[in-house]
Amino acid sequence: MDTIKKLKAGKTTGADLMHLAKLSDGMLQKIRDEMLEPFPRKVPPIISSSRLQEMCGIDKQRMGYVLKKGELPAGTQAKAGSPRQFTVEETIAWIRSERNPLPRNGPAKVIVVANFKGGVTKTTTSTLLAQGLSMRRGRRVLHIDLDPQGSASTLYGINPHAEVDSSQTVMPLIEAYLEGQPFDMTTLPVPTYWPNVDIIPSSTELFNAEFMLPARAASDGEVRFEQVLHDGLAQLKDTYDYIIVDTAPTLSYLTINAIFAADGVIVPVVPDMLSFASMVQFWHLFGDLINGMQAFDDGRAKEFDFVDVLVTRMTSKPAAQILQGWITQIYGSRVVPIEIPESDLARNTNMRFSTFYDLGPSDVGAETLRRIRTPVDQLVDRVDDKVCAIWAQEE
Repeated sequence: MDTIKKLKAGKTTGADLMHLAKLSDGMLQKIRDEMLEPFPRKVPPIISSSRLQEMCGIDKQRMGYVLKKGELPAGTQAKAGSPRQFTVEETIAWIRSERNPLPRNGPAKVIVVANFKGGVTKTTTSTLLAQGLSMRRGRRVLHIDLDPQGSASTLYGINPHAEVDSSQTVMPLIEAYLEGQPFDMTTLPVPTYWPNVDIIPSSTELFNAEFMLPARAASDGEVRFEQVLHDGLAQLKDTYDYIIVDTAPTLSYLTINAIFAADGVIVPVVPDMLSFASMVQFWHLFGDLINGMQAFDDGRAKEFDFVDVLVTRMTSKPAAQILQGWITQIYGSRVVPIEIPESDLARNTNMRFSTFYDLGPSDVGAETLRRIRTPVDQLVDRVDDKVCAIWAQEE
């Protein structure tokens, strides 16, 4: 790799900045390749038989009975009598058979993970939701990365700066809106390494949307710039059970589109004073946004199935406990009764472009993994249970 060239003292030019960008792209690609060796792409983890039993809610005896019937995948064994291991795809087959999750009733639910502050595990939360809803509930999921930084895309092993151009993002939808033309959204989703999860990735060219979305609305007062994503996603809602949207940590035009497309919103918050203060601003901006715009052409106000607050990076420090108490006191039943703890494991998985669900039995101790993964499992199950209740009401 090239070394950074020496710059003249006190002077940095546009060419220098482009050179630094090129070096950064190269380093990110090198790091990603080293992390993923010997595979050119990420691969899903192997699921132990005990983990499969836990997810299906069955015991060893039930598993043995089902295996004898031969109707579900048998997994693999290193040798006769050794524990079985299953792929994620095989696990999903077991989940669908043994848990028999409630089928989707009506169009897919759009869940947006949003906060206008960075560092609150927003991207990790959205990715864990996509992976978990697929694996634990057998759902078909589309993950949309609307953050120009492309962090969610990176967690799927995609280098958004080197491997994604604007035509693979939501930009074609926005360009069609600018020209007043229809666009076929079904051309955008692509499979990921994780079974049952597709993605519409991001690239830095999404920054252009911030100029394009308001441009047409400025010249045509009848155009609803905040409804572009909402209208586009209508074409995909019969294909997926969930559409999970990751947003940038700012109130951008893309984030506004995501919020107006959402059926539910999850707001991650870290229990520290800066995050708490930022969250106060978030609610003001969120409320002003919804009340200041009509969501639909028929004049109905925008409503959400749910808006939940999720406490993440929770620690046992007294200050964190106090702030968590304030959050619960203020937001009441909107606070998810599950805390995602801060941990060294969480930091290490991010360093590897991974999530907790990417870890297999050989990556970390079973008890350590169980302790950190349990609240994530509970979050996934809670979201699906809540949506299933909504689907049941809509029958």
